[in-house]
Amino acid sequence: MDKQLYRRTYILVIIVLIQFTASMMSVNETLLYKMDYVLPVYKYPYLIELLIHILGISSIVWIIYILNSFKQELKFSKQLNSSDEIIEALKGQKHDFNNHMNMVSVYIQMNQTDRAADYINEVCGKSNEVFSISKIENAEIAAIIYKKYAIAESKGITVDLDITSTLDGLSISPVDLSKILFNLIDNAIYELEHSCSCEKILSIEIYEFEGQHIISVGNSSPVLSPELCEKIWVKGFSTKRNSRGDHGYGLSIVKHAVEKNGGKIEVESYDSIGTIFTVFLPKNGR
Repeated sequence: MDKQLYRRTYILVIIVLIQFTASMMSVNETLLYKMDYVLPVYKYPYLIELLIHILGISSIVWIIYILNSFKQELKFSKQLNSSDEIIEALKGQKHDFNNHMNMVSVYIQMNQTDRAADYINEVCGKSNEVFSISKIENAEIAAIIYKKYAIAESKGITVDLDITSTLDGLSISPVDLSKILFNLIDNAIYELEHSCSCEKILSIEIYEFEGQHIISVGNSSPVLSPELCEKIWVKGFSTKRNSRGDHGYGLSIVKHAVEKNGGKIEVESYDSIGTIFTVFLPKNGR
């Protein structure tokens, strides 16, 4: 994946540079004067020269845009393919599974079959909740949600999943959707991990309503004031403790990605509920 990104970016940059060089050479008076001794050279009207100069300068802008896009794609590609955290999370889930089996074994040995059955039903209910991730047709997006689910659980955070949509019919690119999910879920996990609350709940809800795909990500704490709910969208503003220059850009990136794709995002924060970010994305043709 990374090699393809590098190759594609280099090819685009080289093509734009060639176009820029050719356009600048075609209107360079010194070069044309020298070439006139060898070949007859066409002299462009002033307006055409001005247009060529503008196109040449715009080529530089395109190079900057391509490199920035490449940087973003590479960043999220690395996030998507990173394995250290998910491996640790899966180890934690294996440990939990062994504990569940031990509990069932203890209940059976104590001849408490009713309690064993209740315990199994509870565990199975949680498993069905996790398996609901498989409803999502895009494998990359499903992998992101499962990875973040496992990481949150490994940090002692309870995850409530409610996924009823396949997320089909979305025109948004997987990269933009990844940006939205990465930032919203990572922010929620960070806040819960550093929260003093005894109850730490991460909620992820994905469903459809009135021709829209709705993605809701919430953390049970902390609660944001109305003033903070306005400030969090400002680029560079962060509620993270000891935040430095690399913080405060996640939510502005999310907002830009959502609005670029014709959607909208809202935030609500209430006592006893926590903070919930809701993304509304239109289905194709809406």
